[in-house]
Amino acid sequence: MNQFDDFLKAKAREEAEDIPDCVIERIEQTLSQLPERKNKTEVSGSFSKYAVMAAGFLLVFLIIPPNVSTAYAQALEKVPVISNIVKVVTIRNYFYSDDNHEMNVNMPKIEDESSGAAEDINKEIDEMTEILVGQFYEEVEEIGDQGYGAVYTDYSVLTNTEKWFTLRIQVHEDAGSSNTYYKYYHIDRNSGKLIQLGDLAADDRFYSIIENEIKRQMREQMAEDINKKYWVDDAELGQDFVKLAENHNFYWDENEDLVIVFDKYEVAPGYMGTPEFTVSKELIRDVLNTEYR
Repeated sequence: MNQFDDFLKAKAREEAEDIPDCVIERIEQTLSQLPERKNKTEVSGSFSKYAVMAAGFLLVFLIIPPNVSTAYAQALEKVPVISNIVKVVTIRNYFYSDDNHEMNVNMPKIEDESSGAAEDINKEIDEMTEILVGQFYEEVEEIGDQGYGAVYTDYSVLTNTEKWFTLRIQVHEDAGSSNTYYKYYHIDRNSGKLIQLGDLAADDRFYSIIENEIKRQMREQMAEDINKKYWVDDAELGQDFVKLAENHNFYWDENEDLVIVFDKYEVAPGYMGTPEFTVSKELIRDVLNTEYR
């Protein structure tokens, strides 16, 4: 196991430039299944078959490679795009699996020529990935086959327009108990700046209005469903967990309403997952910075 572990660690540091064997095997398998041309009368039918196969090759080279080779990802980054949007590519995947441990970490890279915010985001993602992968391998060495541990990360692009970009990183960890948390990155394409929740606020009323609205929704949900539980108005706990900081997770939904996201265990028991609360843009319009109204 140690040799395999060392092999994986070495692979994680390499930038693979060769075509993966799995892609080569898939191409060879496809070629072997191509029908032979018998005569000129079959040209029309054969052409349609070859067109289908060509489309298949296009899918092989444009969809599969970015997830298995840095070289492909770097090449695709140079392909021009029609609209002025941010490009996001999976540049590396850290994978490990044995009977007691599992890791699947997808690391994205974003590129936005209109600002330097992309570089800051990429740097932070690199640092976060190194920490997660490092902690996982330390756990493998320390726990061995005496326990179970897993870490999974993935990402999704929630908004990608000429005005706004939002990338969401999701992390799920299993080690005795499970935990899920998110990190959101926002770029204001007009200013080219990296935006946090605090940048939206015109004054402190912004936070109080949102916090009160979230508490209202929590109480309403608990009144309607006895299975729902939030740590608000809780006499046993004796404190209010609904507090927003300048860097709290958020995103804008398709209706341009503000969505506040809480990590698992942050405002509720673990079985409640990662609660989200939608705050109407009309409710906060007057306490938003002018540029975001």
